[in-house]
Amino acid sequence: MRIIIFFIYFFISLEAYSLSIRCDFEEVYKNGETQQGFFLLKDKDLRYEYFSKSLYTVFYLDNRLFVSENNNRTKTQIIENRNTVLPNIMKIYDDYPEIKDNYFTNGYEIKVDLNTNKFIKRISINSTDLSLSIYFLNCQNKDLPDEYFDFNPVIDYVYSSK
Repeated sequence: MRIIIFFIYFFISLEAYSLSIRCDFEEVYKNGETQQGFFLLKDKDLRYEYFSKSLYTVFYLDNRLFVSENNNRTKTQIIENRNTVLPNIMKIYDDYPEIKDNYFTNGYEIKVDLNTNKFIKRISINSTDLSLSIYFLNCQNKDLPDEYFDFNPVIDYVYSSK
């Protein structure tokens, strides 16, 4: 399982402290493999969901990581490993509005590209164990009910263009 994928939380809209945001994402790995999905961000809660039923949905709630299997929503586990890239990505979020182009921390090199709307459009993550770019697409401010940030039970998100 690619738990390391949680880094993503930081594609976060740079205006996200008081906004609710929905974005599509595409992860591109050094070997050419790709994964797609969407994420929801509301205040400091995150839902990062892969489209593939063989993968999972990640919840970042109250500074804790949870993973729910997409093919069995009743199976959810907490991720205790504090040595993931996620805390390093969250430092980017903490820097708003003074986001830097590059971050070097705990063996990770993280590069951030912004679009003209002040959303993070791409994050590049490199370490000895990981080489990955995450692209954020179709980002919109959305009113997101709290139920989408709960995993007991996991409520399927239904996309609406409104």
